[in-house]
Parts: sequence; C-alpha cells; structure tokens
Amino acid sequence: MKKTLFLLSSLALAAASAQAAVLCTTTFNRTGNSLDTVTVNTQSEYGLTSSTSISNFNKGGSPAGGQNGDLLGQSSIPVSVVTPNSNVASGGSWSMSFTFTNTASQDMQISSIDLTMIGVTGGGVAQNTGNGVAGQEGWVGGTATGNKPVNLNLSIEGGDSQTLAFNAATDGSASGNWNMTKTGGYDFLNGLILKAGESLTITINASQHEAYKNGCFAGLSGIQINGELVPEPATASLGLLGLAALMVRRRRA
Repeated sequence: MKKTLFLLSSLALAAASAQAAVLCTTTFNRTGNSLDTVTVNTQSEYGLTSSTSISNFNKGGSPAGGQNGDLLGQSSIPVSVVTPNSNVASGGSWSMSFTFTNTASQDMQISSIDLTMIGVTGGGVAQNTGNGVAGQEGWVGGTATGNKPVNLNLSIEGGDSQTLAFNAATDGSASGNWNMTKTGGYDFLNGLILKAGESLTITINASQHEAYKNGCFAGLSGIQINGELVPEPATASLGLLGLAALMVRRRRA
C-alpha cells in the first residue's frame, strides 16, 4: 500500500510539473514619442490577457537634450522598445504599470515574471559596452568595471517587490547592438496564485544605481509571465481515483 501511495504521489507531482509553461508574452508597438502611441500586445494560449495600454506612467528628471514627450521617439529606436524620456543613470527615474487578467476557467500559479530590457543613449542608439566584463552581461548582482548598471524594481500590487541591477551595456565600441537585449526578472519562491477571473498589476520602477552615474536610458521591450495552470479539484481527484483503481486491479491480478 505504501508503494502504491508513493507511486500515486509521484505521478501527481509529475503531472503538475508537466504543466509549467509560458503563460503569456507581452510586446509593444510604438509609433511616436507620447504614451498614447504605444500599443501593448499580449499573446497567450492560456487565457492570461492584459490591457492594451500602459497605465500609471510617471517619469522624473534628466530628459534627453532636444527631445520632447514622455518617450524617446527617434526613428533609430526599434518600435518594439519603450524608452521613457528620463536619463535614469543621471538621476532620473520612471515607472509604469501593467495589469494582467486570468480569463481562463482555472487558477494559475505564477512562478516568475521576466523583463526584456536594453540600454539606450540620449541620441537614440543602443548603449556600447563600456568595456564590460565577460560573464557579467545582462542582470548583474555586482558592479564590475565597465558595466552600466541601472536599478529596476518590479513590485506586485498587494505583494512583495524585488530590485535587480540591470547591465544596460550591450556590444560595440561606439554604439551598441539592438539585438543584445537582456532578460531577467522576478522569481517567486512559492509561486503566486492568480485565481480565475482575477487580475494582477505589476509596476516596474527604474532608478539610478549608486555605482554608475554617467548617463543611460532604460528601454523595455517585453514582459513574459511563466507558470502553470492549477488542476481543477474534480479533475485531479478523478485522475488519482483512476490510478488507485488501476493499482488495486494490478495487485489482485
């Protein structure tokens, strides 16, 4: 009997882990330098949707010289990148929020939220390396010589927050490469349950890192939410009962 229960538990855990997936991916389309020119596009096979616009947008200090509007809108910046017109590495800051809604019939367990970022200069080009240190690209905990760190805080409405140091440098001696985006984000230790029909609001805050004050804008080009569907109680119970019946039948045979 103990072996049977162990097997059932193992099979149940395996079934749950097999459901882990990308719940949704959010991208952007920007046609100008104001917030109302940005369209938020969310793709999901699991019913996790988002609003089509950015909300609760704020920016403070250090705009790019000669640039107006909420965003950097130079034609050299890919339309998929949203870069608030605030030089965070020179003491500026910005924040923006996104609301996701579970339209599925099942609850979702969210395991992580990943952000895709890129560093941008005031002239509208991707940041150069600044002689970055190999092995410390992307999201760095340290501030080794050559990195261009910016603080990014991701907070959950009614929940906790995490701050990561984002290395805004990409590659190239004079200017960077738009293909060298960096991905990193918020990991949940025990998961976050988003019930069917409920919404989740995340807020991203960018601010100056104490180790780098020479100037850098931070561009957001994607949000990815990872997790799994929570099995409905009735479905899970039927599955376990079926397995139990099969094991009992095999023992009798």
